[in-house]
Amino acid sequence: ASEAATSQLTTLRGDSGKNYSEMNFTLFSIVNEFGLQGLGVGEAVKFTAPEAGWKLQKVRVVGWSGYNESTQTFPADKNILLEIRDKDLNILYKFADAQNNYLLSDAGPILGEIEIPAVPVTGDFYVVFYDHGAAHIGMENNNGTGNSFLFMGGQILPAERTVQQTNETIKVNWMIEAAGK
Repeated sequence: ASEAATSQLTTLRGDSGKNYSEMNFTLFSIVNEFGLQGLGVGEAVKFTAPEAGWKLQKVRVVGWSGYNESTQTFPADKNILLEIRDKDLNILYKFADAQNNYLLSDAGPILGEIEIPAVPVTGDFYVVFYDHGAAHIGMENNNGTGNSFLFMGGQILPAERTVQQTNETIKVNWMIEAAGK
C-alpha cells in the first residue's frame, strides 16, 4: 500500500492504549499454557467498528517467532491462523500462513502486520489469532480492558491470569490491532 493509503487507516486497539515500549508485557503462547489442547484455542480481541460498513484491512500482532542466539538460526516455519468473526462469532474471514512471514526478528518481539482483503464489519467484531505454539504473542499484564478473550470450543472466555504470589486473578490484554477504513 502506498504511504498515503496507509496513513488514512484507522487503527483500533483493545489494550490500555499505552505506547508498547511503556507497557508491562510478556510473551505468551497458548500451547505453553494448555499443551496440545491449546492448538484449538485462539487469543481473541473484541473491537467495535468506528462506523457502519467500516472495512478491516490489516491485523497487527505484537509477537515473536523466536531466535536461537547460539546457532544464530530462526525456527522452522509453522502455521498460525487468523480469523475475523462477527459479534455472534460467525466467521467472516479465515487465513493461515507461516509465522516467520510476519514475526521474524533476531532482536525480540515486533509488530507483525498481516494484510487481508477488505472485510466489512459493523458494530462489534473479533480478531482471533491462533499462535499454535509457532509464535509468542504480546500479553499486557495489567490495565485489563475486558476486551481480550480466549476463544475455545466456540465460546469466548475472559483472558485472565492468576498471580502466583497473591493468588489474585487479573485481566490481561492481547497486543493485537485492527486497521481499516
